Amino acid sequence: MNPSEQVVYEFARATSLDGWWVWAAVVLGLAVAYSACIFYYKRDVGELRRPVRWTLIGLRLVAVTALVFLFFDLVRRTERRVTRPSEVIVMVDTSQSMSLPSGDSIEAPSRVERARELVADSELVESFAKEHRTSVYLFDQATEPRLVQTKFDQEDTSASEQSLNEEAFAEPMSPFVLFGGFCLVVFAIASLVAFALGVFGVGQAKKSGRRLTKAASAETPGSASAIGWSLLAAAITLVIGIVSIGGVYAVHTDRSLAQLFGWEVTAESESEEAESNSNDAEQNDESESPKMKAVDWDEVIVAGGAQSRIGDALRSVLVDHDPTTLAGVIVITDGQNNGGATLSSALALARRGEVAVYPVGLGSSQPPTNIRVVDLEVPRRVYPGDKFVVASVLQATGTSPLEVDVELVDALDTGDDGSATEVDVNSSEAATSLPGGVVLDTQRVKLEPDATLTDIRFEVEPQTVGRRRLAVRVVAPVEDRNATDNMQTARYEVVARKLRVLAIAGGPTREYRFVRNLFYRDESVQLDVWLQTGMQGMSQDADELLARFPETAEELFEYDAVVMFDPDWSAIDSASLDLMDRFMTQQAGGLVLVAGPVFHPKISGDRADPRSSQIAAFFPVNLATRGPLLGGGRQGGSEAWPLKFTPEASQAEFLWVGDSPEESFEVWQEFGGFYDYVGVKSAKPGAKVYAYFSDPTTEVSGSLPIFMASQFYGAGRVFFQGSGEVWRLRAGGDRYFDSYYTKLIRWVSEGRLLRDSNRGVLLVDSDRAMVGQNIALRAVLVDDQFQPLTEPSVTAKLLAPDGKIKDLKLTPAADSPRGGTYTGNFVVTKSGGYEIQLAVGDALDEQLLRQSVQVRLPTSELERPRRADDELSNLASTTRGEYVPVDESTSMSDVKATLSEAIVPQSQVTLLAGSPDSAFTLRRNAVLMWLIASVLTFEWVTRRLHRLA
Repeated sequence: MNPSEQVVYEFARATSLDGWWVWAAVVLGLAVAYSACIFYYKRDVGELRRPVRWTLIGLRLVAVTALVFLFFDLVRRTERRVTRPSEVIVMVDTSQSMSLPSGDSIEAPSRVERARELVADSELVESFAKEHRTSVYLFDQATEPRLVQTKFDQEDTSASEQSLNEEAFAEPMSPFVLFGGFCLVVFAIASLVAFALGVFGVGQAKKSGRRLTKAASAETPGSASAIGWSLLAAAITLVIGIVSIGGVYAVHTDRSLAQLFGWEVTAESESEEAESNSNDAEQNDESESPKMKAVDWDEVIVAGGAQSRIGDALRSVLVDHDPTTLAGVIVITDGQNNGGATLSSALALARRGEVAVYPVGLGSSQPPTNIRVVDLEVPRRVYPGDKFVVASVLQATGTSPLEVDVELVDALDTGDDGSATEVDVNSSEAATSLPGGVVLDTQRVKLEPDATLTDIRFEVEPQTVGRRRLAVRVVAPVEDRNATDNMQTARYEVVARKLRVLAIAGGPTREYRFVRNLFYRDESVQLDVWLQTGMQGMSQDADELLARFPETAEELFEYDAVVMFDPDWSAIDSASLDLMDRFMTQQAGGLVLVAGPVFHPKISGDRADPRSSQIAAFFPVNLATRGPLLGGGRQGGSEAWPLKFTPEASQAEFLWVGDSPEESFEVWQEFGGFYDYVGVKSAKPGAKVYAYFSDPTTEVSGSLPIFMASQFYGAGRVFFQGSGEVWRLRAGGDRYFDSYYTKLIRWVSEGRLLRDSNRGVLLVDSDRAMVGQNIALRAVLVDDQFQPLTEPSVTAKLLAPDGKIKDLKLTPAADSPRGGTYTGNFVVTKSGGYEIQLAVGDALDEQLLRQSVQVRLPTSELERPRRADDELSNLASTTRGEYVPVDESTSMSDVKATLSEAIVPQSQVTLLAGSPDSAFTLRRNAVLMWLIASVLTFEWVTRRLHRLA
């Protein structure tokens, strides 16, 4: 709002007089009063000279007029004119479908690139900001759109404020005050002259012995005529002087009478001047600095949302903004409203508020003939001779079904990305070639043209040890519009060495025995165990039996992971805990903590024991501190409850115990459930919670007990399990239990198995992600002396699927107890394979750490790649807006011109009447009293000089 003030003077009594007869009575009364005054005064002063008669009649009429003025009650109000500027809303769709091409040709930029071109390059926001308050919102799967920028050109407002400031510091001496003062001086002189002439005339009369009657006094010889004219001049200047000075005095209520004459300068004026100078300095500083932080639209407008909720976003904007000033809503989208509410409720709200919507349609109006490899799923590590499944998802659009050959290609990973060469990224040959690749298998697949997703699977049995790459490649027909999406690649590693695991158990629990037997039978695992309650000479199914915790770093650092089943922590001293700390932070070792009811509650029992804080630091959850009896949890429950999984669980592959994620979570829900859990307080910052114990009676402070959680501890991973009851999963099938622990132990050991260098390890929190997901990156590095690296930051390279290379800055981790741990993050904006590379060491001994992330688009964003012209056109016509489709050849300048011409400013002006100014009323009454008293006094003196009653 841009308020401006206006001072209004009005007669309050006049506004309360209602009806012509009331006004007729008032006018008649005033006429009678004035006529009676003139009649009686003419009869009373008929014998006096004309100037004196005029003076006396005029003075009494002035007094009566002052009373009439007081009766009508002149008041002053300060009216505020509030101008509410016109508004324009620009909404930009940032869902993942906006990453699709904006046209039919292969050279067509993506839809989100065209949106950035319209918002930023065409200066759409700046153009509208000259006449409207323009706000830019982004919307995708969230129910509320995100405000990015609000811009409004307020040069006119600033100019008006500047003029008001100039008026505030105008010349303090008013010309009316000078004129009034001059009149009062004339009044004083004329009065003295009349008094002197009168005294002189009286003296002459006494000398001649004449009787001073009223008639004689009027006929006093000498200066009688001069006295009359002097009195008339004095009366006129008296009235004019009081009215001139009194009017200024009543209007300028912020100044005293002395200040009006310039006799006094207040401290307030000095402070206002100083404040004005400081404001000018601040304005100068602000003019030198930008008023608004510039928006990097390349970073802000990114296609990442899993859904496009046009209806929810439009309704939210219409609710938050006043429809009376909303000139129009511009919606930049492809029209795929595939989440949240339908458009009907938003349309009804827009019609009710008479708000016009202007959709800008991006994308192709016809479904292109195209085949794309949507997703590729490959295990990150496999073992020689172990078969694994390569799963891929295909999609086709067009006018008729297509039959294509799909090839599985395998090659040695040389570090080069054949799909993103610097020579020609978009060429068909570069997009579908894998250097050194060998076709392992080929399948014939029929694809429907309605964008239906089709699954395809290959089985691979690796034999060669090392880092390798797999690709799923479509042999596309000639009518395929885009060759760059006909292949996706993924890296995997064939690991030859066995996974070394140390299992520690506080007692021979059922969970421990099942896991021990599982790992002992697994040929890819070397298992050592330490059963803390075991007796010397007993037999255990393990490669080696331990009677104590490893005492040296060499002994402990041989393991890849440690699995602890409710261990007796009192049997592990501080030195061993320090070794475990180094094992995870420096060696990227994995730790699995399976809690139990015997020893777990005792961890925080003795707060004086310094080992308690060391042990608690390993856990991704905050442990209960109320002792073993009051620490929460449950033992010996009578009813089984399934786990309540969080959204993070859907990305945790160790929970995928079945052939697919859907089947896996069905197994977790249907096998029977768990009875018990241990009590913990909450998750630590940075930890991920995968599951809660679902019994609602166990809820504390609105939160269910945490059952599964993990965290990074230095370079290592720590996993917490709330009870040793996962063996109950065997009720659904032994393979589910085996799959869970096998995948879990390999997941926590990932940092050890994927180390590319002895100088450090590079980790990501998820190697599979959806477009728009934020990927956390963690690096644990040492220098050439194998001490934690102390550099203020390190820079990694991010290789995107489209061949672009971006620098990623990693900074020291705040949660790391020691130095050398660096963290960063990035958002995946395109589907395909991302690779992160971090060089460590000097130029003579440079080593490269690598990690890869496979990214895909969600199903809902790929089902309808065609621009929804019908829906967008209906949206515009229903709200009396205009639909602006954008094709490949459409210039964004033309789009801006069309929108600027269609959207007319819709400002609203509101007049707010203020309350009467009490200071003005007080001074007005004082001035009227001065005037009445002055004229009556002057009248009395004049009458006395002329011997009137």
